[in-house]
Amino acid sequence: MRSWSTEAEFLLPGGRRKVRPDGVWQAPEIGVPVLMVEVDRSTMSPERVAAKFTAYRELFRTKVRDSDPALADREPADRTVHWWRRTWPGPHSRAGYPPVALVVTGAGPVALANRQDAVADLAGDAWGGSWWTITRHDNDGDGWREYDDAVPVIATTLELLAEHGPLGPVWWRYGRPGRHSLLDALESPDTRQAYDERQAAREKKARQDHREWMRTLACADCGNVPKEESTWEYGPDGKEQWTRRPDGRCWDCHQKEHQRREEKRKAEAQARLETARAANAQLRPCWTCRGSIGGKAGSRLELKEKAGPDRLECPRCVSDREEKELGLLVLPAPTRRELLAARVSAPADQWWEDRVLHAKLYPARGRRV
Repeated sequence: MRSWSTEAEFLLPGGRRKVRPDGVWQAPEIGVPVLMVEVDRSTMSPERVAAKFTAYRELFRTKVRDSDPALADREPADRTVHWWRRTWPGPHSRAGYPPVALVVTGAGPVALANRQDAVADLAGDAWGGSWWTITRHDNDGDGWREYDDAVPVIATTLELLAEHGPLGPVWWRYGRPGRHSLLDALESPDTRQAYDERQAAREKKARQDHREWMRTLACADCGNVPKEESTWEYGPDGKEQWTRRPDGRCWDCHQKEHQRREEKRKAEAQARLETARAANAQLRPCWTCRGSIGGKAGSRLELKEKAGPDRLECPRCVSDREEKELGLLVLPAPTRRELLAARVSAPADQWWEDRVLHAKLYPARGRRV
């Protein structure tokens, strides 16, 4: 400890009021250039105690002219420095103003704990700092506090100090849970560095989860592990999204599988078509065009299956008849000569049975052929 003074007096800007800490403690060798000490014997209201921290912040905001010769050429506004930095020069590595220690006594443990909580709530504007965050999808609203315009406040009881000493785990840093040693308590909570560390840990976990997820998307055929879950590809209908899924295939294997299935489908369709063509070739031809009852080979209306026994025309002729509104096809009735010849031998006419049936179904009068 370099120095310890009591009842030090400092003037606020304007000189009308004074800030009088009960003690000013300096121990720069352990990282405490200056520490203000306030002793509360539970004789004044929590509001008056909390108002002291607001006065400290007003005092610490005071700036004075810096006498450093190296700043002589700068503008007057740039040649100012906070008063407390000139009063206690040295390495101030922590953000914010000099810390203030609140030591309470004069009551029971529960009452002192409640008193510290009450003062913390009332003086939150002085020690709380300002909250900052970056809007992004992976931090769940997490952020940090800036303490450049905040007074760090640490609190304890006289009884804990007497038992453990000022370097023991007796200090409660306002805004941070638990009791800590002096140097730990002076470290500000929720700093940007702590946020960056948490964010780095979140991003690392996200990368690990992504790698694990990518492993589940390994191609079922070639075992390729993708670098991305989805990629954009150009298909026959333009731009389309290709999404990898567990137990699925990569784009190349998917294309190969799609091509294999398409070739199989075409082969099966061609086999069915050839079977139908072979079966239709054994049937009688179309009455109108005398072609295959299945229609012209390769046409849009070509039958894919064997034609039924009651079909008289190929699909093309049926379509033409519908377009021209010719009505139902009725075969010509057998002539008397054909009927006499049929008694002796079977007619060579492939449509004979249908002609005989039509003659019965459609009488000669009003018959439309």
